[in-house]
Amino acid sequence: MKKLYFSRLLALLCFFSCISGDLFAQTNPTPQSIPYFQNFSGLAANSTTYPAGFQGWNASTPSSSSLGTPSNFTTTVTSDKALTAGGSAGSTGGNVYNFSGKIGFLNAGSFLDQAIVLALNTTGNTNIQVKYDAMVIRNPVGIGSPPSSRINQFALQYRVGTSGAFNTLSSTAYENTLAQQKIDAGDVSSQDNKIIKVTLPAECDNQPVVQIRWISRQLSGSGSRPSFAIDNIEIEKDIYAPANVLGYPKTANVLGVSFDFINKIDEVGKTYYVLLPGGSAEPTVAQIKAGQDSNGTLALQSGVFDVTNPTQEYIKSFAGLTLNTTYSVFSISEDPYNNLQTSVSKTDVTTLNVMPPAISPSVAILNLGGTEPNYDPLIKSYQIGASDLTANVVVTASGNFTISKDNTSFSSILSFVPADFDSNATPTVYVKFTPTSVGSFTGTITHETTGGTTKTVNLTALGVNPFVQNFDDANVFANSKWSQYNEAGPINKWAYTNQPRNVNSGTGAVLMNGFSDSGASKDWLISPRLRLDGFTQIPLLSFYSRQFYDGPSLKLMVSTNYDGVSDPNTATWTPINGRFPQETGSYVKSEYINLSAYKTDHTYLAWVYETTSGGNGNAAEWSFDDFAIIDESKYVDSNPRLDFADVSPNSVSASQTFVFAAAGYGDITIEAPASYELSLDNISFASNIVVSSADALTGKTIYARFAPTTKEPTVSGVLKVTGTSLNKEIGSFTGTSILKADTYDVVTYNLEFFGTDVKDKTGKEFGPTNDVLQIENVAKVMNKLNADVYVVQEVSDEQALDALIQKISINGKTFDKTISTSWSYSFKDLDPNFPPQKLVVLYNTQTTTVKSTKVLFKDLYDQIRFNTVVLPGYPGSETPEINDDSFFSSGRLPYLVQVEANIGGIKKEINLIDLHARANSGTDISKYNQRKYDIDYLKDALDAEYPDANLILLGDFNDDVKAWVGNASTASSYKKFVDDTTNYNALTWDISQAGAYSFLSSQGFLDHILISNELNDDYIDKSIAVYDPRNDIANYTTTTSDHGPVIARFELKQDVLSTPDFGKNQYFVKAYPNPAADVLNFDVKTTQGRDLKIRLYDFNGRAIGNPISVKNESEVSTAVVAVGNLVSGVYFYTVTENNKVIFKDKVIKK
Repeated sequence: MKKLYFSRLLALLCFFSCISGDLFAQTNPTPQSIPYFQNFSGLAANSTTYPAGFQGWNASTPSSSSLGTPSNFTTTVTSDKALTAGGSAGSTGGNVYNFSGKIGFLNAGSFLDQAIVLALNTTGNTNIQVKYDAMVIRNPVGIGSPPSSRINQFALQYRVGTSGAFNTLSSTAYENTLAQQKIDAGDVSSQDNKIIKVTLPAECDNQPVVQIRWISRQLSGSGSRPSFAIDNIEIEKDIYAPANVLGYPKTANVLGVSFDFINKIDEVGKTYYVLLPGGSAEPTVAQIKAGQDSNGTLALQSGVFDVTNPTQEYIKSFAGLTLNTTYSVFSISEDPYNNLQTSVSKTDVTTLNVMPPAISPSVAILNLGGTEPNYDPLIKSYQIGASDLTANVVVTASGNFTISKDNTSFSSILSFVPADFDSNATPTVYVKFTPTSVGSFTGTITHETTGGTTKTVNLTALGVNPFVQNFDDANVFANSKWSQYNEAGPINKWAYTNQPRNVNSGTGAVLMNGFSDSGASKDWLISPRLRLDGFTQIPLLSFYSRQFYDGPSLKLMVSTNYDGVSDPNTATWTPINGRFPQETGSYVKSEYINLSAYKTDHTYLAWVYETTSGGNGNAAEWSFDDFAIIDESKYVDSNPRLDFADVSPNSVSASQTFVFAAAGYGDITIEAPASYELSLDNISFASNIVVSSADALTGKTIYARFAPTTKEPTVSGVLKVTGTSLNKEIGSFTGTSILKADTYDVVTYNLEFFGTDVKDKTGKEFGPTNDVLQIENVAKVMNKLNADVYVVQEVSDEQALDALIQKISINGKTFDKTISTSWSYSFKDLDPNFPPQKLVVLYNTQTTTVKSTKVLFKDLYDQIRFNTVVLPGYPGSETPEINDDSFFSSGRLPYLVQVEANIGGIKKEINLIDLHARANSGTDISKYNQRKYDIDYLKDALDAEYPDANLILLGDFNDDVKAWVGNASTASSYKKFVDDTTNYNALTWDISQAGAYSFLSSQGFLDHILISNELNDDYIDKSIAVYDPRNDIANYTTTTSDHGPVIARFELKQDVLSTPDFGKNQYFVKAYPNPAADVLNFDVKTTQGRDLKIRLYDFNGRAIGNPISVKNESEVSTAVVAVGNLVSGVYFYTVTENNKVIFKDKVIKK
């Protein structure tokens, strides 16, 4: 009987916590003003309290097996993480540590993705620069067996506000090294200390809350992980010009007619430079930027370095100069915020007085790409230029790389004579490499000549597994033999993407979207050559794909005569079923695609994107990720999840189908759950069937039906599959053998900002953004539940509600609504940046009549607001007069709707109380205390004012009934109701204990149904259930609601002891439903010492079945007679005592 309402004063914060899908929400620290400085000198070594503005978090909670290498920087938040004192290089636990004068963390154990957040208030500030020291505290290189080789990357992220994904600032990436082990207890010294400086993006300017956080990810290697720390944090408006890194600018590779100018600055920015004759006067800044000398004349040469990564050197090679001549390079640097260096840098250099031999390879780096190990070699080429030679040019390749002049004869060393370079000739060098294993390979080619500078070409090559591809490499098409072919639509083609929504796992995927092409698109994504003839068993293909926007599906094609390089239309392609997703918005795995028919040494697969035109509705966006082919001897490909709705005992449902596919297990027996039957032909049904191995290999259609024999609220179970070395369970069947027509079904359902288009101050819309789809999906849920009453919360738009009512008024049902007039702050004008969350009861007018409605405590709350009443002891940090304004979430008061339920002629008055209780804010006990006060107050009021009424209390309780969701060791805020088992029955308590949950985003149980003891006899035992729509509706939690509905069912019984018949005759008999279709129920009550019998007769007086004996019972007993096999017409039943008829009545069989 509870419904707590969160104080609207804090509703915005708490609801952000809830809708982010984080039941145990993180604590958001108090934003700190700019400028901000922190060197942790005031943090005592034994302190476990974060400095103001800081908080430790678990960004996610991966297991060691699920956390890949490399992993991604997590962008989410899971829960708080306390500060642990006494951290050092010897600390091995996964914690956020006080490292004595600095703070940091070690990812280990169950805590593998921790972060440290700092909140800032940047109001009135722009160009916010963050500067800090990054360092390693623990470096466990060499520990363990095998020894640790783990490299982790540490970086800074940001987000605006307190919700949404974090963004990683890539220029702040910092990595530990394997140079030196550092693991001593008590050692808090820093290793590899580096100063990181970055300016936050413009979206962080002038914001009340900006959160920055330090986080790490696994980069490479394995074994124990390093710990990182931060210190000397300086955050202020960027008013400082970039500084030249010590030792820069400088020159290198000084020759007779050329030299290199090199610069490096400490932040993102630009460096402008001019080359002038030695002795030239210093130009002004404006002249340098314009490429001029001090007289305004164009410089000999000029340019600009666009510095996007301050950790790199930027090099300009000046050529075409004069022997033995002095030159000066003048340079000036500025950042993106026009902070300009105050003085011009001058770098002098004198060229050599002779022309030394010079060698100039056409490339400095040569990537040969990737290929399958031990098969086709990788071959690439480049050219060599040379001048002023006095001896041969010797070219030497390292490792297993070989080189050739003619692409035929390869060796590790080549020699070119000076004549090879006559007339500026540039001979070609071919480079070949055949990888011997999967992995990355590097090498070098050196170019040497007497008197000249050695030039090196760095080589890279990859051995790739053609049967596995995660698309994390941004150069996947160059490095993996995957290819794309653009047949039609010139603008778009398959390409790499790292957008999070388009990535299934890892850091990348490939994507195609023909929207911006005005005409037709046809684009091929083609696999590497697949040598499937080497598979000794069954080659099974799997991959993930995601459709977004409306448009045609992808096509999966296979070819065994494609050459791997030509137009794919030159080959023969066969379509196969790709099992692509039928809904948009989420990745779906296609698996168990059998390629046995294509086991050649030159098989290719292609995913073909084809549209007739671009634009809305014509061109979908398709993402593709995580491709794999495995060599499997056995598999089972079937997981049917079928719902058979309601079927009366001793009847059978219409059949439903599923396809069963398997291999490697011989003939397979499939056993249905109890009360279900299976068939191979939809004619002969049995509890189990045998699928031949041949049928299983090609896929066999199986028919299933529901055939209950007893009345049960839920009949469910899994299928058992057995064969040779096979014994497993698959799928699930569910149904009920208590007809919906015979019961009164009640549902509570939080609709998550239903129908709203309201956006917060950042422009983010509340709840699902597609209102039409939300309405459609909620209607699907309600029509599946087929209930009589839906008690709903968070209705924000009444027009959307009317559209929903139309969609659920089907199959003879007509729904109407009643809406509470009170919600949080409903006494004020509507907030343009926060939608109302109204309480609504939707009811089927065929079974439900609304007698009255009442907003509980409405008059009291008005007096509280005007301070004519003050609630004693209401929790809060302000004065009592202010604290109690938060009563029931600042006015989101319980809504009582009194209805008359009517099922089969049995009527019962029921009081429905719609609750939406105060939300949680993580583990903040103050919110718990306010909710508990509200609920205790509600119970006392109901006990006093409705002591004998039929009550159903249901809604979003924002707590579990078994314990507080914020801390399981704390009693539920509904404990007062739950403990009063004499007067109340918390129906959801048992299923909560069994692990059920309704808050689907984080598996918390927030939505509950309680009844008063007066309804215990009417409640159908074990009918309480949470329905999870995610099996039926794609992307349910983002398109529909973050909650699932909870349903309870009732068989209405006459209130026997209050009827005139019982008082007069000392017995009571009621037959229902009347008319009856499949079953006829008899409710019977008699007094001590009486022995009654009930018998059914047809219109001609012939007895049907055996008599039902009824002896004295302490409660009403119910007998069930199956009448589905009787012909339609009028029947009679009698009640006899000692063979004397004491009562008779008629029933109608439909």
